[in-house]
Amino acid sequence: MKQHHFSPIHRKQHGLTLIELLVALGLGLLVTVIATTALLLGQQGYRSVDSTTQLRDRERFATDLLTRVIIQAGYQDLGAGSVSLRSTAKLQGNDPEPDIYGWNNAIYKAPEHLILSETSNITSGNRPSSSLCTATDTSCKNGSDVLVLRYQGVNSPTDATKPDNTMINCMGFGEAGLTNGSLNDRAVSIFHVTRGTNGEPSLSCSYYSFAATGGGWVASQPLIEGVESFQVLFGTDGVTPLTAASAAAVQDTVAERWLRADQLTVAGNDAGTRENWRRVRAVRVGLVLRGPVGSAEQAYANPFTPLGPMYASSSDTGSSLSVAADRRLRLQSTFTVHLRNDLTLR
Repeated sequence: MKQHHFSPIHRKQHGLTLIELLVALGLGLLVTVIATTALLLGQQGYRSVDSTTQLRDRERFATDLLTRVIIQAGYQDLGAGSVSLRSTAKLQGNDPEPDIYGWNNAIYKAPEHLILSETSNITSGNRPSSSLCTATDTSCKNGSDVLVLRYQGVNSPTDATKPDNTMINCMGFGEAGLTNGSLNDRAVSIFHVTRGTNGEPSLSCSYYSFAATGGGWVASQPLIEGVESFQVLFGTDGVTPLTAASAAAVQDTVAERWLRADQLTVAGNDAGTRENWRRVRAVRVGLVLRGPVGSAEQAYANPFTPLGPMYASSSDTGSSLSVAADRRLRLQSTFTVHLRNDLTLR
């Protein structure tokens, strides 16, 4: 029988047509664009969430620290072995420094002495023209204020040379009790805003160290970076702006009028100025904090009102802060601290 051998049929191989290739490339490019866009949006969202979290953390830290130190103003350690009281100073005819003080739209410079109500190194309104504030943007020209707080420290019950850390200064260090009998030698903390070499503004601290040889001001230290505005109003009891309060005026310990620091000053009357400051019953603080450039998805140039819209005034520089459209996330925070201690001389 004759055998038949069948050879496989060889079909011709065909490649992609130009149209098919272009379609495939287009689909691949579309997938790549979608994936890249999703990645970029995810990264932007992550940066925004991270920046927002950092701003919130800074806000909480600033609020907690300011509240704790402000509420210490006027503290007197009545249990100390040697304590200097305001009532004693009054009986002796003395006029000690008030336990809360400040300046409006001012730049900090170390005072010449502890009589801050008479210093010439810091004055209300000196921020715009100060040689320490030459930048023209809101890292420096922001109308920020300066806040001074005084109080007695407390010594450790087991070591009279060390603090028990119940009273702290603006750096968070414990303040030891003082025994020299002068109300002007109390612990002093000063909050203010400085501009760093990196161009970022920071809430900063300076305090007086009695431990230093002969005593002296510790160089200003930044505490919280990104604080673009620090505004302070003072709730007063029986104070008329720019006028010395009457000693006979009844004080009910309730703040009925909110004033700027410069409105508590009585021209040519240091004693009247000090008496006005002793009538402060509460402190209202406004902050604007900012993140890095690009932390916001869109650029906004809306003005901020650190103390709230009802306290924005053309006479209070910084109470309305216009910012650049620099794509920075910003956070505004406003809070009020009611003073716990009596600041009067009675």
